[in-house]
Amino acid sequence: MSDAPTPDPQDLAAVAVRALVLYSLAEVQAGHATTIRVTAEGTSFSIADDGRGHAIERDIAGIPYLKFIYTQLEYPFESGRNAPVQIQGIGMSLVNALCSELAVTVRKRDATLKQSFRDGQLRESELIDVKSEQSGNAISGTVSPRFQTRGVRAGPLRDWLLGVLAASPNLRLFFNGRELKA
Repeated sequence: MSDAPTPDPQDLAAVAVRALVLYSLAEVQAGHATTIRVTAEGTSFSIADDGRGHAIERDIAGIPYLKFIYTQLEYPFESGRNAPVQIQGIGMSLVNALCSELAVTVRKRDATLKQSFRDGQLRESELIDVKSEQSGNAISGTVSPRFQTRGVRAGPLRDWLLGVLAASPNLRLFFNGRELKA
């Protein structure tokens, strides 16, 4: 038996944050968003942006788009199927698969869609007809204790976010309630 320390497991909460920030960053780079807000504490996280927001009225193979991209991990790898979703959909379903709980809120100018997932499965979906001055996505979750028991390592995540900020000078980026400066 060895007394060697066990290596730290992968920080999956930070991996989820990075994946979701990259999705929001695509909105910034396309000129549709200016601000990303990130929180990470323990094994929980949230990312919100002021971009266009996910499509809320689109279906894929008769399944609502958001349910599809958050639950179809094997897609588009199944043979014989075209890939009508962006590759980010794979990241979204992987993040959902890692989480014991995930909440997705999509704000559009004329409606807000709220969905909640538990252990990778859609549990609730509510479309609210409401006018809003803001649009964008807000995604929050908690990594399942099966995959991560230690809290997120905030220092390395903050350093990564500073790198994102340095590469995107027009971005306003907040981490745990404070605006980061390059």
